[in-house]
Amino acid sequence: MSDLRSRYKILKEHNLIIECHSGNLDLDSYINFVIKTTHDPLFSHNMNYLIDLRNVVVTAPTDDIEKYNYFTETNFKSERKRKVAILTDSPNQMIFSTLFKILNTQKLKEIEVFSTVEMTTRWLNNNNKEEIIDVLGVLMNP
Repeated sequence: MSDLRSRYKILKEHNLIIECHSGNLDLDSYINFVIKTTHDPLFSHNMNYLIDLRNVVVTAPTDDIEKYNYFTETNFKSERKRKVAILTDSPNQMIFSTLFKILNTQKLKEIEVFSTVEMTTRWLNNNNKEEIIDVLGVLMNP
């Protein structure tokens, strides 16, 4: 049993899903979380993502990246290129996220890894840095 704790908020007006995770990140727990988000009435396959991994320890083996790619290719058909910004602050998170970026097989998904919210929002072309900081604060401290 995993102790991954995950929360999200969909900002429909910004075409953005913000995810915040803490605990040990493993493939099954993350896939279950992703499936849950797709049942939200505000969810769209064409949204961009900001995934905050700053409070996780990645316990998933790198082989799980290929399994997750297969899962997303099978379940997430997008009509336009989506951006996925991953926010990290440790070598463990950075290495895993960089491998995730390198092994990405979806042509309509662009992935970048960042260490600051400011650079993340800039890359996402989102001028609402303060709103995103507020949402991250709420998601990290329910």
